[in-house]
Amino acid sequence: MIKRLVVYGLLAICATWVFTAKTSLQDKLRTQREETEIVIVANPINPLNPVVKNPYQTEYERMLYPTVRITAGFSTGSGVIIHHKDTKVTKEEVYILTACHVVEDETTVDIELRRDRASELYDATIITGTVVITDTIKDLALIEPTGLVSYSAQLAPRKYTPYLFTPVWAVGCSLGLPPRPSQGIISVIEPDHWEITAPILPGNSGGPVYDARTYQVIGIAVWVKTYHGQLVTTMAGIVPINQIYEFLNHR
Repeated sequence: MIKRLVVYGLLAICATWVFTAKTSLQDKLRTQREETEIVIVANPINPLNPVVKNPYQTEYERMLYPTVRITAGFSTGSGVIIHHKDTKVTKEEVYILTACHVVEDETTVDIELRRDRASELYDATIITGTVVITDTIKDLALIEPTGLVSYSAQLAPRKYTPYLFTPVWAVGCSLGLPPRPSQGIISVIEPDHWEITAPILPGNSGGPVYDARTYQVIGIAVWVKTYHGQLVTTMAGIVPINQIYEFLNHR
């Protein structure tokens, strides 16, 4: 009788352990499926044809959409929409930050931006902008747009501390095309400039460089090194965030 009770007890313990392990495995698999499932949302245009929600919508809205293409005379470059509080007014104003050599001596420029929040496609809208101030030493320029904008980027704090190997995204209108991102790290830190390994091409000048962890602007792309006349696209220079704040505060 005692042996039989012992056997029954052992069988009960084994059954409980198997059930617990199976339940834990099912929960784990269910969690993994939930994390990897594609999110389906309703299509307002055609309810019978649902659409897939973009898993990178945050990156789109905080880094890609605020980037604009700038045409100044025969020059084409990039810029980024920011909100800046002018010392002459009490509220923040919308501006476009870019490189000085993009606007050159022009006083007005064409700005191609994305204004439609609902569309997942690149919906370009062209507005005009007035060059407010330029700084040839820092290679920065500030443009005031004459139309409404839907997206803006966030500047990193004034006391942002850079580190080598910090992951970054450089976003710009490479070769005059719509904005596109490239990934890299901070590779050089100097008082007046930083360098990144994110590939930069002509047309990226004036485009924003983001800290990939916070989606905040930490610099503006301004130049690429050359070797025997060839562009070294992974050795690009940016105006760092501390220089950007100095530029904005002196306008």
